Amino acid sequence: MPGPGLDLVGDEELAELTEVIRSGRLSRYGPDDDSFPAKVRSFELAVAEQADVRHALAVNAGTSALFLALVGLGVGPGDEVIVPGFTYVATISSVVYARALPVLAEVDATFDLDPVDVEARITPRTKAIVVVHMLGAPARIDELKDVADRHGLALIEDAAQAFGATHRGRWAGSIGDAGAYSFNEYKTITAGDGGMLVTSDDDLFERCFAMHDQGQVQDGRGLAVPESPALGLNFRMTEVQGALLVAQLRKLDRIRRHLHDNRDRVWDMLAGLPGIGFRELTDRDGDLATHLVIVFPDAESAAAVTAELGSITLDHTGWHIYSQMAHLLSKRTTTGRGCPFDCECHANAIRYEVGMLPATDALLARSMSFAIGVVDPNLAPYGLRMRDTADVAERRAQRFIDVYRKVLT
Repeated sequence: MPGPGLDLVGDEELAELTEVIRSGRLSRYGPDDDSFPAKVRSFELAVAEQADVRHALAVNAGTSALFLALVGLGVGPGDEVIVPGFTYVATISSVVYARALPVLAEVDATFDLDPVDVEARITPRTKAIVVVHMLGAPARIDELKDVADRHGLALIEDAAQAFGATHRGRWAGSIGDAGAYSFNEYKTITAGDGGMLVTSDDDLFERCFAMHDQGQVQDGRGLAVPESPALGLNFRMTEVQGALLVAQLRKLDRIRRHLHDNRDRVWDMLAGLPGIGFRELTDRDGDLATHLVIVFPDAESAAAVTAELGSITLDHTGWHIYSQMAHLLSKRTTTGRGCPFDCECHANAIRYEVGMLPATDALLARSMSFAIGVVDPNLAPYGLRMRDTADVAERRAQRFIDVYRKVLT
């Protein structure tokens, strides 16, 4: 089940791919002349301009971007990082493999991090906050940035589900110390997979670039070895992915307009239903509008309606909710050894267990996502794809209304 971008793949993507294949260069690096299309670099520069950041680094996955941001900001053994209990597991696993301890916090009516609860969970070991713009809607980023600044903490934005969303005119991902985007097939635009780190911190960018490519540094369209190289890894994006994303980025405005039109159409039809509410949006115009989160009067009516629709409540979304992450609850990693779960740094380690976030649990149990552009069987099985027209949106909204009224009676 694709995200918006995959529904729009066509001749423009094919033309960009053809140019790359004919160039004979599939790596992101090449000569500074017209023989090399430099699609990855073109994509980075275009995103940096649109997001109004100094640097954009394309990588192989959104998880890689998160990991680079964490390690680049100095997160490591002995540190704690505050994350929401409602997020995809990659947010948490990135913290774990940076060898820091994830501290789970409640979400509020935005379905994103609750700034009050975040501040209550800060300890002398806290190094960073990872705010997730979940389901495409920006969090209370101003309040969270204030908390981070007052406590001297790094603020990382996981905008994997929110590429192109904005908060008061600023791109989600551009407000904290670093932001991370994802381009897998469920996301706004796609290359099948891929990710990006954005930042306006020159030093952080240099560290992350070196870390993403074996310790090397960028030199025009190519590479150079620094005077004092450091060991790195390999998280590079290929020119094939870059070509797809160059074409997809040109469609972003079209995607946002269509999603907003369908979201508002469904919202208006459902708004008059007794007892029905919606997630609180910090910026309705800036919401990406891939999801319309519906809040029911109680968990029982939510369960009954979603079952009739063939959908799910948000507390049954698998690895998007902490209580269904068996690997987190059992503290199981691929190695089974070392920080953060098996080391002296965290002698009083947190116990992860079902029910540890009661406010989040209660909210998700009486909520569902009506998909507007991302129909995901593990998150939002009912709703619309990007290709669906206004009449389809109206029919799906009317079915929701009919089912809801049936359940209430």
